[in-house]
Order: sequence, then structure tokens, then C-alpha cells
Amino acid sequence: MSSDSTRAAAEQLRLGAARQQAGQLAAALNHFRRATRLDASNPQAWYSLGLGELLSGNHQDAAECFRNCVERNPSAAEAYNNLGVALRRLGNHADAIAAFRSAMAAREKYANAAFNLGLSLETTGALAEAEAAYRQATAWNGGDFNAANALGNLLLRTKRAEQALPFLKSARQLRPDSARSNGVLAMALLELNRPREALGYVRTATTIETDDAHWWATLGRIQRLLHEVEPAIDALRRAVALNPQDWVSRCELGLALAEAGEVHEAREILASTQGGAHVAERLRWTMLLSLPSVYADEAEVDAERSRFVRGLEEIAANLRLETAQEREYAFTAVCGITLFNLDYQARDNTASHLRFGEVVEKVMAAVAAERLPSPSAPARGRSDRIRIGVVSNHLMHHTVSRYFRKLLTGLDPARFELHVWYGGEAEDFSTAEIVRQAKTFNRSHEDPLRTAAEIRAAQLDALIYPEIGMDPYHSALGALRLAPVQCVLYGHPVTSGLASIDYFLGADALEPANAQEHYRETLVRLPGLGTIPERPPAPSDGSWLDAHSHGAPIALCLQNHLKLPPSFDTTLVRIVQRCGARLGFFVRNTGVGQRFRRRIENAFRAHGLDPEQHLTFLPARNHEEYLGAIARANLILDTPGFSGGATSLDAFSVGAPVLTWQGTMARGRQTAGMLALMGVDGLVATDEDDYVDKAVTLITDAALRAALHARILERNGVLFEGAGVIAALENFLDAATRRASTS
Repeated sequence: MSSDSTRAAAEQLRLGAARQQAGQLAAALNHFRRATRLDASNPQAWYSLGLGELLSGNHQDAAECFRNCVERNPSAAEAYNNLGVALRRLGNHADAIAAFRSAMAAREKYANAAFNLGLSLETTGALAEAEAAYRQATAWNGGDFNAANALGNLLLRTKRAEQALPFLKSARQLRPDSARSNGVLAMALLELNRPREALGYVRTATTIETDDAHWWATLGRIQRLLHEVEPAIDALRRAVALNPQDWVSRCELGLALAEAGEVHEAREILASTQGGAHVAERLRWTMLLSLPSVYADEAEVDAERSRFVRGLEEIAANLRLETAQEREYAFTAVCGITLFNLDYQARDNTASHLRFGEVVEKVMAAVAAERLPSPSAPARGRSDRIRIGVVSNHLMHHTVSRYFRKLLTGLDPARFELHVWYGGEAEDFSTAEIVRQAKTFNRSHEDPLRTAAEIRAAQLDALIYPEIGMDPYHSALGALRLAPVQCVLYGHPVTSGLASIDYFLGADALEPANAQEHYRETLVRLPGLGTIPERPPAPSDGSWLDAHSHGAPIALCLQNHLKLPPSFDTTLVRIVQRCGARLGFFVRNTGVGQRFRRRIENAFRAHGLDPEQHLTFLPARNHEEYLGAIARANLILDTPGFSGGATSLDAFSVGAPVLTWQGTMARGRQTAGMLALMGVDGLVATDEDDYVDKAVTLITDAALRAALHARILERNGVLFEGAGVIAALENFLDAATRRASTS
């Protein structure tokens, strides 16, 4: 080879590099080809040509060029690496793996080659070797996004989310603008039951790749887990629109709609979705047992109620638990269904709760027989402290915690030892107080049977559920015998329907004389409200409400719109017709609020009343501002069938009179029980006519309201003191556990 040819080849390489840098790849390739013809022994010429062919997608030609390069320069590590890339793209993974290994042999700590080796090994199914290669790449170059991302993804796919997390976090830190780095990190956090933390990352993914159905589906799933149902529906609608064939997202959308009470659309979607066999039973149960959140009229309540009863009987009659697969499918259904919406029908639902409880018990007994270890006998003497377990998903600042935290943490630590299993995501001051008082504080698992095994292993004397009925998790756990004594408090004030729950710890002030008829459990009537509710904070100024009153007297209904039956619309119409008041409703759930608003506005129009003049829908406020508005209102209107609990405590804490009903079951007698404890008369209606008469009088009689306000402020302390209730609970637990230990 002459020196002139060598110089000419070098010039062609220079020109080719300049053209390539300018984005003129075709022209660059021509220069590189001339360089190889002028000086075929030049490894750089073959490398440059190979790289150009690789960038052009000519993988076979690229591979030949890189082979020519390494033949002329066996230490050309980058050529080996790119040869491997070309071979991998050609599907020749065996030779690609060899090329990457040669690259790593030619250059010390060659992180990119180790990453590429991992990709080929993973493609061939050699996952352990792939993992080792990725780990090597990340060790050699901690700033290698590709290696961190690939290793995190591999660990996540192989069900090791905890190990994947630091690598996925590193990848996201290196590429915060990558939809995939954000989205996959969210998926790992979701796998670790940390949906709250995952939410921000998946939202970022949807803003970066707005047309990626997968990220919208993940966002919807996370929001469903966080009980943000309306946003979940929006996200899942987007996912289904982008990928109509995604049956998983269609199922999630149907389930979210059912949870929101949009049952007609939910049933239509679920009936038309061909999902996997493992979720078919849950979808069937959802279609049969779902209930609206807002009913059009009382006729729809009756129709949906009949449909529900038929569906429950169909499930019971066709329950199949003979095979392991049938048991697992039924277990999945049990873990996804509650009767929560049923109890907002102003009816006696005891029979349905008992029937559903029987179904849940059969399923859980069958599944637990093969998956849950048998209980071992406690090895403690009676001189030991009584071991009390508490299972809840609501130990943050929530109605359940507001009601029962002080009751449970007030147990004498010299006599009782508290062990807690918490399944909620949020933690705050309320959670922290429970953590301080508990002997052990444990995180519940998504699989109730794992939690059940831990609870059994703790060898408790008694197990207390603050509520059963708001979360299917608790129904599944409650159906198992995990402690000698098992109790439920009235966080959801209806029977659990479960034979394995021995006692319902109710409130004497709430229960009617025939209350035992409403429970499968043995009813224990703790004194007063049966607990020590947390006193609300002091109210702030409620003058913001004035802008919503338009100069008219204003009455507020504080209840969740689920609690307002269609028949109550006419009651409200009658009140407004007689006194011209303006009615205010707080909107906490956008979808439910919109459905209720349409119904109540139609009712007002049907009676010749202008909804704009007489109805106002108030935005959510912080607790202090909300209390300020309550204090400023003329009257608080309670609901029939399911009266206020925490909302009535809020009202009474600021001296606001609450007009209520005397229901036939505990859930309809909460406000009346509080009034009775305070010794405040004149605020409990005997029927609808009496309710309307009392409402009109209270709204228009300022002197009467002032007298009631002063009396309530003077006497509301009894609601938050819980005199004697802790001693009563302690005595009950001591006696019940003694009986259980000798039976």
C-alpha cells in the first residue's frame, strides 16, 4: 500500500466524518467506502463504514465491516461491541454474546458492552447471567441509565420489586424526562403496595407520553387503589380509548364505574369484556352485586334491591370450590366485593348481610384450608397481659380513627398489650399516636391470608376490627378464626354478617330496644356513644358562606350524597316552599355530586322552584373553614335512614343545631343518640311532616336557634368525654377472653 493511498484514505475518513456530523449519512458512507478501497488494511476505515451501515439499518453489511475491523485490530473493543449490536439486530444472539464478551476482554470495565451482553442474554432467557451482566455494568458506570433501567426492569419482571427499586430510582434520577423511567418506577412502587408514592411518577409519564395507553392504565389502577374513583375513571377511559383491545383496562374501568355507583355503564362494559379466566368470577360478582350510588327514585331503589337479592342467591347457589382453581377465583371475588352501597338504602339489610357472610365464610374456609397454617395453642398464663389485635385500613385522620383511636389507645397498658395491623397508605398524627401506644405496628399485606398468618402467629387473646364493610379485605379476614375472641366496632354501623365475629361493640345511646335482631354477632352495648370521639378543632371564620346564601336563610346538609334517598328530595322541597330558605350541600365526590345535583334540581323544577335560587353546592374546605360555615348556618339538616356521625359531632362542637330523625336501626339513630346524651330536646322528628314543621320553625326563629346553640355548647362535652367507656371495654375484654380460655 503506497503512502499516497494511505493519505487519500485518511482524507476520505476525514471528509466522511464531517459529512456524518452534518447529518449527511449517505454521503459519509460513500467517503468511508472509498477509504476501505484505498486502504483495506485500515481498521478505522472499516469501523467507520460499519458504524455508518449500522446507523443506516444495514445490519448485515455493518457486521461484515466490524469483522474486518477486528481482524485487523483484535483489541478494537468498540468494534466488537458494535459487531454484537449488529448481530443482535440480525437475531444472531449466540455470536452477539461472543462479540460482547470479546469487547469486555479487550477493554477493562467496559460498561456499555456489559449492558449489551445483558440484553442478549436476557433475550435468550439466560436471566441469571443477564442480571449479572447488568449488575457489572452498573458497578462500572453508576451513571449508565440503560444498565440501571434494564436491571430494574429485569428484577421487577422476576417479582423482586424491592431489589428493583433502587435501580429504577437511579434510572429515573438520570432521566427524569423519560416516560418509561417514571412509569416503570411507579409500577414497582405499586407492586410494593406504595400507590401514594407511585402516583406522582405515573402522572409524569402520562404528561410525557400522552398517547401511551399503558401509562394511563397504570394511573387509573393506582387511583382506584387510593379510592380516587372519579379520576381513575377518567384515566381508564383514556387508556381504553387509546387501546380498545386492552381487556385489563376495560375490566378496571368497569370495576371503577361500579365502585362509583355508575352501575348501568359498569355492567355493560363488564358484560362485553372477554377477560382472563382468573378475573371472570370477580366480574360476575360485581355485575350481580353492584348498586347505584345515587338512585333516580324510590322505584329504582326497590328494583335494584330485588336485583341484588337475586344476584346474591345466584352466587350462593352456583358457588364452586371443588378445585384449587375454583377456590382461587372465588377468593379473588371475595377480595374485591363489599356491600357498602347497600347500607345507604334506608331499609333493613340484615338478611342480605348474613347471606353474604355465609358465602364469604365458605370461600375463606376452603382457601384457608390449603393456604393458611393451622393455629397453635397460646402458651401464656393468665398473669400475662391480654394481647389485643387491631386490624384497620383507616388509622390516619379519618372518621374511623376520629371515633376509635382514643378508645383503643386508652386501654390500660398494665393489663393490655396492643398489636396493630395497618393496611392504609397515608400516615399522619393519628397513625403516629397509635404507633406510640402499640407493642407492635405491622403493615398488612395485599393478600389477606398473609396477614391472617401473621395475626395467628401473634397468639392474640382478642382481635378487634374498627369496621367491617368498608373494605373487602376486612370481610375476608373477619371470616377466619384468628383469635379466641373476635369483635367489630361500629366504624360501619351494620352487622358484619360473619359467624366468626363473636361480638359487635355498639353504643348504648344508638341502639333501639330490639337491636340484637340486627346483628349476627352478640351485641355489646358500651355506655354512651361506645367510644371517645376526637373533638374537632376550633372553627375559623365562616363568612365565606355568605357569598352562597344570597341574603336568604341557609340550611346545610353535611352528609355524603350517598345518604340522601330520593324520598328526601320532596322533604327538602316542602321546607323551601314554606320558608324560602337556601339549601347548601358540600361536594366531596365529583361524580356522585353531579348525579345527586341533577336529581335534586329536577325535583325542585318539578315543584315550580328555581334550583339556582334555592340550591347551592359548596366546595370542599379545610376542617376549620368547614366548621366555621356550619357555625354560621341557620340549621343543619340530617338525613333519614343513615344519619350523621362525624358530621353531627362537627356540628355540635360549634353549637349548631342538627335536625334529625329517630331511625329504627343504629345507623339511623346516631344524631338522635348524641342529642339524648346532651339532654337537648326539640331536634328529633317523628315523621316527615314533623321534620318539615320543625325545620321551618328553626330556620325562621332566631331566638329558638340561639337557645339551642347555647344549650348545645354548654353540654357537648359529654360527646367527647366517653365517661366509663374504656373501663367498660376493659371489663368486657377481660371477661370475654377468660370465658374463651376456659371453653
